[in-house]
Amino acid sequence: MIAQDVQELKNRFTISHFIVLILPFLAIGLITKLPEKPEVRLVKDRHCFNTCKLRIVETIPANISFGEDTVFPLSTFRAWKSLILNAQEELYVAAYKSSLQGKHVLGDSAQYYSQEGDTIYNTLMSVGKSRKVNVRMVENYPPKDKGDNADGVILENFGAVTRKSIDISEYMGRGKMHSKFLVADRKSFYLGSANLDWRSLNQKMELGVLVEDCECLGEDMHNIFHVLWDLKNKGIESNEALKVKAAYNKEKPLEIQVQGEKAQVYIATSPKELNNPRRTWDLDAIVSEIDAAKKFIDIHVMDYFPLFIYRNPRVHFANIDDAIRRAVVRGVKIRFLAAALHYPDIGTRFLKSLESLNGFHANGTMEVKIFKVPRTNIESIVINRERRTHNKFMVTESAGIIGTSNWSGDYFMGGTTGAAIVIRQTGEKRPFVDELK
Repeated sequence: MIAQDVQELKNRFTISHFIVLILPFLAIGLITKLPEKPEVRLVKDRHCFNTCKLRIVETIPANISFGEDTVFPLSTFRAWKSLILNAQEELYVAAYKSSLQGKHVLGDSAQYYSQEGDTIYNTLMSVGKSRKVNVRMVENYPPKDKGDNADGVILENFGAVTRKSIDISEYMGRGKMHSKFLVADRKSFYLGSANLDWRSLNQKMELGVLVEDCECLGEDMHNIFHVLWDLKNKGIESNEALKVKAAYNKEKPLEIQVQGEKAQVYIATSPKELNNPRRTWDLDAIVSEIDAAKKFIDIHVMDYFPLFIYRNPRVHFANIDDAIRRAVVRGVKIRFLAAALHYPDIGTRFLKSLESLNGFHANGTMEVKIFKVPRTNIESIVINRERRTHNKFMVTESAGIIGTSNWSGDYFMGGTTGAAIVIRQTGEKRPFVDELK
């Protein structure tokens, strides 16, 4: 009897000991995503080549006239509404601000200006409160201007979204959460210059892309979102999403079809400290495509400074400026549009410096223009101040880059988060490049 009891105790000890040993490994397996086998990734890539759809999305400010034959891309408003309404399980939003309802700024006169923003707000509220779609939002904090975080807070209070506000400076020492994208069901997304703001739907000039039915890039964007989402509670060191290797980058892009022609695509992000392993830094992507250009480069950005403009004292930031000057020396034709909105006296000096290189090479040009969106006839200081180009993109004869960052050192090396999509077409026909230029 005693021997039987001893043996039973031994068996219990052995089982308990085994459980204690094996549990940590099971936990690691649950937390850590196992790397995908090459053959599985190859099958997914082939599937995405056939299913992925990519379209340019644009906001044209109200009351701007064009020729009768002008064909406009899909509007930002329609792209967002489609993404939100077609989401089946989850919708993840990264927002620098959430000011969709004009009433936060304009009061009673909002009804004349923010119909599109109000519609997006109501659509988010309806979809989120239905409980059928898990809506999450990461948003910059603290807000810069009046009403910047107002609708995110309201949507959260009504239970329509689960929201985290992020002060990036807590983790990076400086910077803002400046990423701008919406991801639906890990397969469709918007990425571009537009804020979650009524002004980005009818007053500012904005450019982005709508990618649909593209599981490969959708999963990538989903993980980029989770890097930000997990940052709030886990920081950098314990951020599991940050450890997931990027599937596509500058050296290994995803091949899809854009308007019937082959294209190579990948997502690049900033800052480097928050980039997944193998993720291309968006600054490297920009400089790389400028250096690769042989014929032309068209650039359209709101602000351009070869400086860390928001530091005190200011510091030189040469990366992009030097690349543009190298292109001038090679004889590339360059056209540069900028708003010169912030610190215009400083910005225009550097732009004039670039413009002075026009004619340096017999085959090249360096043209610079300050682009101002025409004001409305309505006497509203608030409205007229907001009518501006807010674009952040460039195009060469073989590639286009559409991003969320202004071109100064603060946005690439100053802790601020940003993202860009890089699309390359090198075949005989390049419809995406032709549409973007």
